[in-house]
Amino acid sequence: MPEKSLTRAILRVAGAFALAGLLSGCTTLPSDSKVETVEYQACLLTDGDARRPGIADSAVYSLNQAVVTFGIKKNIVESNPSKFEVASNTLVKAKCNLIAIAGSRFTPLIQPLVEANPDIHFLFITDGDDRSLLAANLENLAVYRIDVYESGLLAGHFAASVTANRQLGVVCGSAVNQQYLEGIRAGVEAYDLENETNTTVYSGTSMVAIADVLLPFGCRDQIPNETDNRMPFKLVGYGRDLYADPELSPSKSLVAATVVPQAGPRLFEIIAADLESEFIGGTLGSMVASFGNGGLVISDEHEVPLPSGELDALKLLAQQYETSFK
Repeated sequence: MPEKSLTRAILRVAGAFALAGLLSGCTTLPSDSKVETVEYQACLLTDGDARRPGIADSAVYSLNQAVVTFGIKKNIVESNPSKFEVASNTLVKAKCNLIAIAGSRFTPLIQPLVEANPDIHFLFITDGDDRSLLAANLENLAVYRIDVYESGLLAGHFAASVTANRQLGVVCGSAVNQQYLEGIRAGVEAYDLENETNTTVYSGTSMVAIADVLLPFGCRDQIPNETDNRMPFKLVGYGRDLYADPELSPSKSLVAATVVPQAGPRLFEIIAADLESEFIGGTLGSMVASFGNGGLVISDEHEVPLPSGELDALKLLAQQYETSFK
C-alpha cells in the first residue's frame, strides 16, 4: 500500500475512534495510549452568546479529541461580533494552522479575515446563509452549514408525534429563524398526512399557552418552568440538548428530544486532511450538515418516552428531503 494511502487509512481508523469518543462525551485516550506530539495548532472561535442555539458544542468535543488522537495543540476562544476582530487577531498571532469559527452572527466578518490571512486555513461553521462566502470561492476557507430547515422538519415531525391535544407552540417569537419555522410546519404537515391527524402550530406568545408541546429556539429564559400555572407540556428543542442544560433543570423532566447539530465530525475531518496537506477550500470544501450524514442527530431518550417507530419515521423523512435536492 502506498505511504499516502496507508496514512489516510490510519486517519480513518483514528477518526472512527475519535467520533466514538465524541458520542460518548469522552475526551481522553486510555492511559497506555501513546501519541507523538506534532507541530500543529488547531484553533476554535465560538459565539459566546449562551442564549443562542449552540452549534459549537460538538466542535469543542471534537477538537479535544483531535488533540489526544493526533497530538496537536489547541486554542479555544469565545467571542461576539463586536469583539471578533480582537479575538481573531489573537488566534492569527498565535500562529494557528487552522482556525475554525462557529456562529452565524460572524458571517459578514469571515471573508475579510480569510482574505487577509492566505497562509492560514479556515473552517466556518454556521446555521445561517453561506451563499456569499461560497461565491467568493476562497481556497483557504471551507464552509460547513447546518440545514436549519431540515432541523425544523425533524423537530416538527417529532413534536407532532408527542402532542396529546394537537397544539404546538414555537416560542421565542421573532427570534425564531424563519427557515426553521417553515421546516417545523412542513414536518408537522408530513406527520399529519401519515397519521390522518390535524395539528396546529402557533408562533409567538399569543396562542402558545394552549399548546402542550413547546419548541424553543434560542430563548431559554422564555421556557416556562414546571411550577407555572398552565397545562402540562413537553419540550422539543434545537441546538444544545435541553435535557443537559443546567439552566433548565426545573423543566428537565419535560424534555422530549432536541435536534442537535453535529459540527464536530467535520472539524475532525478538516484537521485530519490538513495534517496530510489535503485541505480543500473554495466551493469544493463546502458541505451541508444533514440527518443522513450525521450532521444532525436526535438527543438520547429522556424521561419523556419516544413514540414507537418515530426515529425510523424521521430517518425516512430526512432521506426524502435530502434526495429532493440532490
